[in-house]
Amino acid sequence: MKALFVTLLTLLTATSLMATIKFSTKDDDWETGGTWNAGTKPVSNDTIVISAGDTVTVNSNINNLNHVVIIVYGLLDLTNNGKLDLDNTSKIFVQTGGKIIGDGNSDKIKIGSEIWNGSDPPVVGPKYADGGSGGFQPWVVLAVSFQSFYVIRQGVNIQIFWSTSEEVNNAYYAIEKSTDGKSWKQVATVAGAGTSAAINRYTYTDKNVTDAVAYYRLRQVDKNGAAYYSTVRAVRYNEATVANIYASSNKTVVVDFNSEIKDNVSIQLINMSGQVIVRKEFSQASYRLVVNAMSAGSGVYAVRVSDSKGWSEVKKIAL
Repeated sequence: MKALFVTLLTLLTATSLMATIKFSTKDDDWETGGTWNAGTKPVSNDTIVISAGDTVTVNSNINNLNHVVIIVYGLLDLTNNGKLDLDNTSKIFVQTGGKIIGDGNSDKIKIGSEIWNGSDPPVVGPKYADGGSGGFQPWVVLAVSFQSFYVIRQGVNIQIFWSTSEEVNNAYYAIEKSTDGKSWKQVATVAGAGTSAAINRYTYTDKNVTDAVAYYRLRQVDKNGAAYYSTVRAVRYNEATVANIYASSNKTVVVDFNSEIKDNVSIQLINMSGQVIVRKEFSQASYRLVVNAMSAGSGVYAVRVSDSKGWSEVKKIAL
C-alpha cells in the first residue's frame, strides 16, 4: 500500500472540543483510575495520552468510548485479550518511540470496524489510524496544528496573530522578520502551550515598523529541539486587503486570509467574458484555501472571494 502522509492540521481539527486530557502517570491497567493524572479512567470525548516510558495494558473489552483521541508515546499492551472498540470519529496517533503490541487474533482495535489485531505486526510510530484509514498508516509528526496566522498594520505597529487547534510538546514560537523575504532575523519569542487539545490564541506587536513591506514567519520549536516553520505573511505600508489571492505554479488558486477565519466563503474563477469557470464553497474557511483550476484554460481571470456577510475581494490573476 502506498504510504499515506498526513499532518495534524488535517487530522486533529475535531479535537479542539475535547473535554479532558488524561495522561498516564505509571505502568498500570487502562481501567484503573490511578493510572491517569485525573484519577479516573478515560471516557468519551477525552484525549488520552500514554506517556513516554509508561506501559498501559488493556485486559478487557473497552467498548464504551466515542470521539476520543489516543496519543501513544509509550507502550499500549493488548496481549491479554485486550480489545479497544472505538467509534468511527475516534483517532489513534502513535508517536515516534511509541508502540502497540498484541499476541493473537483475540487482541483487537476497532475504529468503527477492525483496523488491527494482535496477529498483525506491532504498531511502531510514527503511525496513525482513524475511521477511514483502513489500518495504521505512516504520518509526518507535526507538533502544532495552525488554525490561523495573519498580520495587520495598526499605524506604525504591526500586530501579529496566530492560533492553534492542537499542540504536542510545544516549547515556544520564535517570531522572525524580513524586509526582502530572504534574510530573516528573530524579533521575539512567545511561550507555547506544551500539549493541548484546546484552541490557543497568540499575539505579538512589532512596534515602529516603517518598512514599505515586512515579512513575518513563525518558527515553532518543540521540547526536544525540533523546529518547524509556518507559512510567510507579508504586510505593506498601506495594505487594506483582507486576503492575498494568487495563482500557484501547479494551476491552483490560493487564498491566504489576513484576518480571522471566515465562515461560508465562496471562491469564483471568472473569465474575461464574465463566465464563472470554477466555483468552490467552504462552510468554514481555514487561513489558507486552495482551489483546483485545472479545468480552466490558460489566460487571465478574475478571482472573487466573498462571504455570507457581504465582504468580498476581487483580483486578476494569470493561469
